Amino acid sequence: MPKKINSTNLKEYLLVYVDESEEFLEAMKYACELARTESLGIMLLYIVQGENFRHWKGVENIMREEQKNEAKEVLGKYIKYIKDNYKLHVKSYIKTGDKLDVLIKALNGKRPKIKNLVLGLAMDKIENNKVISSLTGILRKKLTLPIIIVPGKIK
Repeated sequence: MPKKINSTNLKEYLLVYVDESEEFLEAMKYACELARTESLGIMLLYIVQGENFRHWKGVENIMREEQKNEAKEVLGKYIKYIKDNYKLHVKSYIKTGDKLDVLIKALNGKRPKIKNLVLGLAMDKIENNKVISSLTGILRKKLTLPIIIVPGKIK
């Protein structure tokens, strides 16, 4: 049985971007194994894309609430999985905005301390790798920490 990590002693976390893809699941599992080995916590970040419905404020509010509820449900499922299977301390955040802007802001924030960003790499679907391509390409100068890229379907 894995040892339980004392969350009061945690100073660093691995940040995992949640998108419910198969690649995310591989990245999350890898991050959990690494966190358990290095006595780190896991931080899950769910980003709700900012929709622009300024003309219909009531519709915008309903859609935002639905997206937020969906994000809470998804995060709850993965938090339970991590706690049940890895006995790790988990923090979760729901942010609204552009994926890349929110990720960079989270990575460059001061608290809590993020040691690495863990992303899943789609081996067969190039369109799923836009975040990785952007962070390792034009936006790499804005990063202040390493990225761990986990290939999908690891054996």
